[in-house]
Amino acid sequence: MAFSRRPGPGSARPEVVWTPQRAIGKLLERLGRSELSSRDALNYLLGKGCPDDLAQTALKSCQERSLVDDQRLSGLLSDKAQRVGWSQKRLRQEEYKKGLSPDGQMDDLASCQQLAQRWLQRGVAPDKVAARLQRRGFSYAAVRQAVQHEDPPEEEPEI
Repeated sequence: MAFSRRPGPGSARPEVVWTPQRAIGKLLERLGRSELSSRDALNYLLGKGCPDDLAQTALKSCQERSLVDDQRLSGLLSDKAQRVGWSQKRLRQEEYKKGLSPDGQMDDLASCQQLAQRWLQRGVAPDKVAARLQRRGFSYAAVRQAVQHEDPPEEEPEI
């Protein structure tokens, strides 16, 4: 039998009073867990019930102290994309989801070749590597070049 806690009639929660310090404190607490874009930080505070003017003030305060920095977050996403093996298309999707301008730069071909090399070294068949890369959003030309680049050259028979 499952028990659930339900507040009784006399145990109503007191209404939260938002102050600038509370708004900044909540945002700092959340930023301690992970980076946020400006849009995500504002949405976080508004979702907690913070009034719009206090949320804007807290966001501006954190931006002045470089705690919320969209350029830095965009650079971090670009680095992660290169390290993990995202395509340029995937990077643009992530930037869009976080409300960032699409200015992160990465070498799509190098990322594609890096992934192809990793998978081919593990013994994955080249046609399966090509299919995986295409599902990740790499262009056909980049996939073809990466798989051809990693194929070992056929040895010519000596006469």
